[in-house]
Amino acid sequence: MRLPTRSLALLTLSGLLLGIPAHAAWDASLDQALALTEAGRAQQAFELLEAKEMERSGDPDFDLVLGIAANQAGHYTRAIFALERALMVSPNNARARAELGRALYAVGDNTSAKSMLGQAKAQGIPIEAARTIDQLLQTIDRIESEAGSSTRAYVEAILGHDNNVNSGPTSKVFGLKPIASGFSGLGFQVSGRKAIAPRWSAIGSFGAVSRAHDANALTYDSNQLDASLGASYRAGRNEYTAALQIDNSTIANAPARSGWNITGEWTHRLDAFRQFNAYAQIGQLSYPQKTRNVDRYVFGAAYGQQFRSELSVYASAYLGQEVTSQPGVGHLGHRLVGGRLGMQQPFGSTLALFGALNVEDRRYNGPDPFFLDTRHDQQWGLSAGMHWIPAKAWRITPQWNYLQTVSNISTSSSEKHTLSVSARREF
Repeated sequence: MRLPTRSLALLTLSGLLLGIPAHAAWDASLDQALALTEAGRAQQAFELLEAKEMERSGDPDFDLVLGIAANQAGHYTRAIFALERALMVSPNNARARAELGRALYAVGDNTSAKSMLGQAKAQGIPIEAARTIDQLLQTIDRIESEAGSSTRAYVEAILGHDNNVNSGPTSKVFGLKPIASGFSGLGFQVSGRKAIAPRWSAIGSFGAVSRAHDANALTYDSNQLDASLGASYRAGRNEYTAALQIDNSTIANAPARSGWNITGEWTHRLDAFRQFNAYAQIGQLSYPQKTRNVDRYVFGAAYGQQFRSELSVYASAYLGQEVTSQPGVGHLGHRLVGGRLGMQQPFGSTLALFGALNVEDRRYNGPDPFFLDTRHDQQWGLSAGMHWIPAKAWRITPQWNYLQTVSNISTSSSEKHTLSVSARREF
């Protein structure tokens, strides 16, 4: 089997860096771990040292060997933490710096990887290792030049149950009540990025989703199409994107809503594990009832981080408004503010648990002509589920969602639970 260029470079560099001198804190367990790693049993070496990490964390020899074993076993996040500790105590350790460059390269932080590898080479390492670093640096340059071009696609099927398909009011009002139904769906998406200059790429996507319900809820069968086209500019740890997005949806084969928006986004990667982004979006939503048409403006920011345990968390906040485009219906527009919190915890390479909380507050722009009160909605939702990868390119996701809207307008208060299982095939 032929290994990818990235994997070959990493394995070669690691092999050249295994021969390291013993220092005062060296002991038999480090010799054993190195021997296991050289014998191709890096996972066993990693487990041997991991059990002692709390006790010996901060010992540069221990952290270096732990980092080497973690790199070889594919635990790059753990390798980075261990090797950063080693360099804090022993900043002139060229081998630790080279291994850290290797780990950063593996997680995709090419800028930091190039810096670390260049510094390691300048500090002085064996000739063969220096040659391998040169090859790795050339590989990074090539990957960066090609990074602007990629294509991804998936198809997905879903089965589930929704206890409130129509978002009916919590308490029966004017004969309105929730409608429960099972549902099935099918969707796909194709997305791509094409390099058009050293730092510039064209980006785009196209997707569709169709959902069908039980006989008692056929009038809520839906279809949705969406597409986007834009450009991306990368400079170091920063990426700037601008894209036009359009979407169109139908319910019971009748037009339900169409819309477009232009989104500008700035993403700043603080390091391999932390990322910040901010965005601005302007657009328009159109409905068959023209009085409901609105111009929409949203501004937001988000922060994401991965921890040593490979736990990933994110938090975001946003605000905006919808302004009616027709006269005399200002009460249909509103101001909004919201936020999201989410996490994902992997367990090995085939299983991950995830959860999210979102909240949104909507204050409308005038009194409702029927209820003679200005509408105020408070909405919050919870979701939890699991990603399971039974085979390469396949993902099974059982998921639970809860959504509650509390409003001073009785017909706008609702509550729903959704259970579903989806199967996705990626290409």
